[in-house]
Amino acid sequence: MASIEKAFEIVNKKVENALTQQEYKRQNVASTDSNELVTLYTGESTAYSVIYFKDKKHMVMRSCDMVDGSPDNEWKTIATWMFDPATDSEKEADSIGNDFAENVSAPVFKQANRSKKKKKKDSDEGNGDPVFFSKRLIAVFPELRDEIREEQDSYEDFRAVTFTKEHILPKVKALMSSGDSDEIDKLAEILSAQYSYGDIDTRPLITIVILNSIVDENQKEAIKREMSDDLKKAWAAAEKYRGKKVKPAKQKKQSLMQKLMAESIENQKAYNNSGLGM
Repeated sequence: MASIEKAFEIVNKKVENALTQQEYKRQNVASTDSNELVTLYTGESTAYSVIYFKDKKHMVMRSCDMVDGSPDNEWKTIATWMFDPATDSEKEADSIGNDFAENVSAPVFKQANRSKKKKKKDSDEGNGDPVFFSKRLIAVFPELRDEIREEQDSYEDFRAVTFTKEHILPKVKALMSSGDSDEIDKLAEILSAQYSYGDIDTRPLITIVILNSIVDENQKEAIKREMSDDLKKAWAAAEKYRGKKVKPAKQKKQSLMQKLMAESIENQKAYNNSGLGM
């Protein structure tokens, strides 16, 4: 197992290498909170920070604007990973570092900015889109890394619902059936964090598609063990749509939420009728 200090530095070495190429500088800062480890990278117009929250065991990358040569401290979360020094190793730290570095690479950063301009978000909406969410699950399902890359290489837009159903959902069902309590707890923590940070497209993927696929009561209790109260409440609300017909609003184009509710209900019916859901 890796000490958190060593793991934190592994992550930051990769982030620093990616940002140095874009003329960012790593600043000599220290957290005043004993619960946190923190690093800061500043550029001409943007600042990045990597933080590890010891109590939550969350490794977080975030960004904000630079104003008059200093961060404005209006931080936005870019990515979140679970890292438990008691069970995770340098291999997991290396994966986190690779993901963080990928998220701040020049092409990815420009693409993210374009996406933000296209999409107006509600004030209570998080920053984690379905791609970020899918990448967080690599911590539990490492094979998702190649599948995400293939999806992005094959399609202009990330097919959030299709990818979740075809690649994430089967893995979640297999894990829940295995009864591996440590991995189920890790999954619950990631889903909770990403529901909190997730945007309006990510949250229904978590509740309506993934969690509503879990119908076994023992499995429900298992994943709720480390689940946040907010996600428990959201899941309870989403369960009301299981087995019911949902009429889309009278719009020319269905929203992702509407599509998810309608499609996941039909899939759940087919699953139950097959006898596998009994």
